[in-house]
Amino acid sequence: MITRWRREYGDSEGRLRAWRRHGCTHCAGSGYHRRLGVHELLIADERLRLMIHRRAPVSELLAAALAGGMVTLRQDGIEKVLAGLTDLPEVIAATNA
Repeated sequence: MITRWRREYGDSEGRLRAWRRHGCTHCAGSGYHRRLGVHELLIADERLRLMIHRRAPVSELLAAALAGGMVTLRQDGIEKVLAGLTDLPEVIAATNA
């Protein structure tokens, strides 16, 4: 994941920069404009269905989902930080459970 983020969001040397909010009159000093969702979607393929049917532990289900390409809520948030759409404190606040 980090390598893909470096490729997609890094500078010419692969360095990542995190966006930080700055207030203005347009956003009433908050540094944010409008709402932005972070999303996690798990599409159950046959392998996951079988694992669910046999009541596999959550750790196994998560590992299989990630191996199948699932992006977690926090990963989606970090991608939005790297794209300059939000900042890390907001992502952490939204994804801490």
